Amino acid sequence: MAATENLTAQIFKPQLNYPETSTLINRTDSSNGSSISALDGEVDSKWYRIVNPILWHWRGLPKLEAEAVLSKIAASTRCHTNDKWLDTVIGYQSGNWIYEFLNQAAMWQTKAESVDKTNLTDADKDKLLNEYLIASEYASIASYPHFKNDELAMYAQACAYQTYSKALNFSPFLVKELEFKVDNHNVKTILHLPKTEGACPVVLICNALGNLQIDYYRYFSEFLAPQGFAMLTVDLPSVGYSRNFALTQNSSKIHQAILEQLSNIPWIDDHRVIVAGFRFGSHIATRLAYLMPNKIRGLFNFTPFVHQIFADKELQKDLPNSYKDMLASRLGLPSISNQQLAAELNYFSLKNQGLLTHACQVPVMNIIFENDKLSNLSEAKLIHSTKQNKIVTVPKTPLQKSLHQALTQSVKWMRSVL
Repeated sequence: MAATENLTAQIFKPQLNYPETSTLINRTDSSNGSSISALDGEVDSKWYRIVNPILWHWRGLPKLEAEAVLSKIAASTRCHTNDKWLDTVIGYQSGNWIYEFLNQAAMWQTKAESVDKTNLTDADKDKLLNEYLIASEYASIASYPHFKNDELAMYAQACAYQTYSKALNFSPFLVKELEFKVDNHNVKTILHLPKTEGACPVVLICNALGNLQIDYYRYFSEFLAPQGFAMLTVDLPSVGYSRNFALTQNSSKIHQAILEQLSNIPWIDDHRVIVAGFRFGSHIATRLAYLMPNKIRGLFNFTPFVHQIFADKELQKDLPNSYKDMLASRLGLPSISNQQLAAELNYFSLKNQGLLTHACQVPVMNIIFENDKLSNLSEAKLIHSTKQNKIVTVPKTPLQKSLHQALTQSVKWMRSVL
């Protein structure tokens, strides 16, 4: 991703000639669908995007401040492409989703940049790390839902990576940017290392559909690092540093190439690899566990997507517009009907691909959330292991506490299978 000018230098130049995000995918069927779970956020007919303040807060954003940004967007009287949706202000100007969230990112970045960087104490470094991480997270949300043909979002995304990189200069952990060869391209990944001597076990993160690889720092610093795990993050095909790759039914192509090359990385033990799939990323993680069991010691899925969402047409119809658009964008489809989406997604079902017809040869842990329409007990039971099947159901409220418990359990389980 190209380096950008300083975020603050660019941010205050409103321009009106950009296409607005909700118009980028041509939808022939519309829906007010609500088939998601509290994990994905709140589906509200007043917003095009799926708004997720609880998860944003969990990822480190100040709760009231993020709500205030949403309020600014909601209060805008500027011209919208769709009067039904608050987050469709046309052009890069006040009230526009990308503009407002990037504005907030710029504020936090300015705060961090204004600090004298000589003779910093550990407390100063922690503060700077936090300020840059908040700036990076705001820029990541500005870019969401990360459509490849959304010029403004791509700019926000570049800012998010750039600021994350600055944040890591003040992290107490050693972090390396690594490039792996996939076909004729280099894919940039980020390896986060715990404070341990010698080569350590590593968790390979397979992202959710709406995430960038820089959204997982808290999972590493609070859950993985204290248990001695490294974390390797990789973008989903068609997003971020993997944007030159289309998302196809062979969703695990990039991650497979990375697993093959892990033995060249000196800081980690390539014989102790856990793959962790979050939401849609569990499709990738589960494929890896079935196709490359000799390279993997355990499969952890956080609310797995392996069959139902890809095969159930009624469920697909009831997905929110922005979620369908996100799928279409990842699949490289400029326009989409329910019928077309159903035909494309059908190939993704791991049951239809024939993988789930035999047992997986590595231990498996699946975490499911109650009342999650996209990932339930029957979905988790489709992934069967010859070694160990663990399924944990987590209550949906209070979400913050449930998330914490689920992630704590995930790391305990990882330790046990190693």
